[in-house]
Amino acid sequence: MSSVLQLLGGLGVFLFGLRILSNGLQKLAGNRLRAVLNTLTHNRVAGIFSGFLITCAVQSSSATTVLIVSFANAGLLSLVQSIGLVMGANIGTTLTGWLVSLLGFKVKITAFALPLIGIGFPLSLLKSPRARQLSEALVGFGLLFLGLKFLKDGVPDLKSNPEALAWLQHLTDYGLGSVLLFIAVGTVLTIIVQSSSATMTITLAMAAKGWIQMDIAAAMILGENIGTTITASLAAIGANRTAKRVARSHTLFNLIGVLWMLPLMPLTLGLIDTIIPGDPYSDPLAMPTHLAAFHTFFNVVNTLLLAWFVKHIARVVYWLVPLSDSEKEVGHLRFLETGLMGTPELADIEARRALQVMLGVCKDMFGKLEEVIGNPEQKLGPLVDEVKRGEAKTDEMEEEIVAFCSQLSRAATSPTVSRDIALYLEMANDIERIGDHCFNLVLLAERRYEKDYAFDEDSQAEIMEMMTLVKEFLTLTHESLAPDTDTPFANAQVVESKINKLRNRTRKRHAQRMQGGEVGIREGLIFLDMMTNMEKLGDYCMNVTQATMEVRGAAESAS
Repeated sequence: MSSVLQLLGGLGVFLFGLRILSNGLQKLAGNRLRAVLNTLTHNRVAGIFSGFLITCAVQSSSATTVLIVSFANAGLLSLVQSIGLVMGANIGTTLTGWLVSLLGFKVKITAFALPLIGIGFPLSLLKSPRARQLSEALVGFGLLFLGLKFLKDGVPDLKSNPEALAWLQHLTDYGLGSVLLFIAVGTVLTIIVQSSSATMTITLAMAAKGWIQMDIAAAMILGENIGTTITASLAAIGANRTAKRVARSHTLFNLIGVLWMLPLMPLTLGLIDTIIPGDPYSDPLAMPTHLAAFHTFFNVVNTLLLAWFVKHIARVVYWLVPLSDSEKEVGHLRFLETGLMGTPELADIEARRALQVMLGVCKDMFGKLEEVIGNPEQKLGPLVDEVKRGEAKTDEMEEEIVAFCSQLSRAATSPTVSRDIALYLEMANDIERIGDHCFNLVLLAERRYEKDYAFDEDSQAEIMEMMTLVKEFLTLTHESLAPDTDTPFANAQVVESKINKLRNRTRKRHAQRMQGGEVGIREGLIFLDMMTNMEKLGDYCMNVTQATMEVRGAAESAS
């Protein structure tokens, strides 16, 4: 019983250290992590490489897959782009196996685990944010390997406890049946522990103590690759169909890999034994390095093979998760509920992406408005209804973003994330007001049509000129919300100046037209209301653009 408790305690310390290490690395990576994320959609190779880098940086394939599912749910990533990222994340997660096998079993762990904690803790007392972030990473690293030591000590030594191997040895005598059984064991253990890194460490510890042979340990690693896909599946619960398809593609990708590896496993293990020094069959301490090499070989080769069939995998996933006739996939923000509160830097990125999606809805609304107002003689009922639905959608999005940012503000965050949250809340309100003004404009257009009010040619031309400027401003504001934006703030100032000058000029001209009797009072009031709403819409665009410039400026100074 004491051995079981020691194993559980060691596992707890290992997972706790992994979590602290992950948080510290994310904060240290900061804007570099954002820069990597911004390259992830360029092409298939860039997507795989980005997934690899992100997972190496945060030391958590779970965080990466949750992020991928979230972005897909928001409509920011296509299924094909997401599959490439998942492939890269699978390769990135093998780094933990190498760290554990090279450092955890080759040297005395306490020789560097405790010094790391000893160096890291004093850094947490300093005022510098970078020092505290480095402290978190060092302490997490030390705790991770201290947990590994407890795990190793918790596994009984078979030389002094030969009877402990009897029941396990019995399960390894069924050939292919044993391999399949231990694939299932690895899968279930990973689902329970919710960390493939932890399960990999347990497998390496068992192998190093001689509990299991090379082929059985390799089978458990294959099972762990299947079990780790449960994280993406959990993240996709309640999400849209694109997110569910990403989760299914993760499972399908790893299952296909296990299926082709099974018949080739003896050849693969033989190849690894030839390349990697040491005999894992006579020296159990050599086994962790061989298993780490097997884990990396499997994931790299599986990615190289299936990267050519991404579109085929996507077709299968579309078949597995079909879209019903009554459904229409739209970008919404339910992904914010999947929870990345334990990874503030990634949650910060999600909030900004959400704002961009929300403004994208307003941009689409304004595009439809342009068609409605540009054709005053035509009744454009469906377009009017779409604009009204868009306004309701922006209200819901604002509520979700505010709730998400409020929850994020209560989590342990860096000063950078805390500052961003305050700006995001202001931006969410400004974008919602943009939606409100779009709604006001469509109501004015409806009233003009129903009352049969006609603008003269000059008034209609001025309205359309203002709409062109506001549309340009919306596009600039939308681009400024992209994390990799380099849009100069001066561009926004130029457009706002044009809008203000046009507003002042048209007011004077319209007053003259009304005084001359060229325009009726009611038509004139609708015209002025339209111009006022568009001018206000431009003001809110300016607020959002200024806020994004503040976020960018603070991020650049922090890096």
